[in-house]
Parts: sequence; C-alpha cells; structure tokens
Amino acid sequence: MAEIKLWLDSYEDIYSDFDSRHYLNRRISEDFLHELHTETKYLEQHAGDMILLLPREQRNEETEKIITNSLANYFRAQFLFHHDKCRHKLVRGVLFLIMGVGIMLLNSWIIYRSGESFTIIGLRVLLEPAGWFSLWAGLDFLLYDFAGLKKEETFYQELSEMHIHFQSS
Repeated sequence: MAEIKLWLDSYEDIYSDFDSRHYLNRRISEDFLHELHTETKYLEQHAGDMILLLPREQRNEETEKIITNSLANYFRAQFLFHHDKCRHKLVRGVLFLIMGVGIMLLNSWIIYRSGESFTIIGLRVLLEPAGWFSLWAGLDFLLYDFAGLKKEETFYQELSEMHIHFQSS
C-alpha cells in the first residue's frame, strides 16, 4: 500500500485560518484538501496511510488524537455526503432519460393514432421539445457531470479509509 506524506509547520495548517473553534469543530483548510487531491491524483495504488509530518517541538500527543479523530470524522461525513449526492443525481439523470424517451414515445403514439387536428398539432409542439430536452438533460448528466461527482466521492472514500498518523520531521 502507498502512503501520503504531508509536511506541516503546525497543526493550524490543517484547518481554516478563519475558523477559531476547537480542533473538533473547525473547518478543514481548502489548501490542505487541495494538497490531498494533488497527492492522491498521482498515486499508482490506493494509499493506506496518511502521515502528517511536524517538527518534533510542535508535537502534542493529545492534540494529535483529537485531530486524527476530527479528520477521520470529517472524511467519513464528506464521503457519505458525496455518496448520497452521487446516488441522488444518478437516479435523477436516469429518470430524466426515461422521461424523455417516454414523452417522445407518447408523442409518436399520438401522431400515429390520430389525424392532423389543431389539438394534435398543439400537443406535438409541446411534447417534442419536452421529450428532447428531458432526453438530452439526462444524457448530459450521465455522460459529463456524473464522472466529476463520482471522482469526488472516490476521493473522500479513499481518505475515509486511510489511517492517519503524525510523525516528527
């Protein structure tokens, strides 16, 4: 298994500068998350450990336990959030696709079964664009947007499964 090693000047590098709460409640820094994204992107295999390197004089074992739990809880919560979001968006994309095909089939059936009257022409004007819109919206999501959501879900899944350790640099 591979490992991720990040060098920190202090524990504050993990958290947002604008959040002054205790380590258990603080927001994770965007810079820290960006570095994790960068590190995981270039790994050839799944990383089993995240090692955070600190100067020996900066280390505090009790603080490290709190931070390790805080990070693990954050990564787990983000994974669950992105997993639910990904599943919800997938279902929505598939429903749009099915709805588009259904509307187009309904439109075709109406045209086939009836003559050209004002009502039928009006229904065609309404149903054709609705069918195409729904079909393309579903396909657009499934072909383009879903990959990005799945990538974010996978990122947080990997982080939630890592063992977090502190070491002296």
